[in-house]
Amino acid sequence: MLHILRHSPHAESRFASCLRAINSGQSLLLIEDAVYGLLPNTSTRNSLEYLPATVNLYALDADLQGRGLALDDLPPRVVIISYPMMVELCIEHTKAVSW
Repeated sequence: MLHILRHSPHAESRFASCLRAINSGQSLLLIEDAVYGLLPNTSTRNSLEYLPATVNLYALDADLQGRGLALDDLPPRVVIISYPMMVELCIEHTKAVSW
């Protein structure tokens, strides 16, 4: 299953709800304001880093750059993807949930 998270971790409870719902072997894609969860030294970043190693973690390049996040400050396990790669992720997974 692919979880697509687009809401800011600071504005709503969806970010935390998604992290509680995600299971081992699933994937999480951060888009739009959800990429703010990758800011260094934040509780949301710590929560993302504590996800099981079997959870694939992705972030959309255009949203990272559009919000001024430094790509070299991201956790090493985050795979930065483009829009075409996002489409491929959606095709690869049998189910997708948008948060």
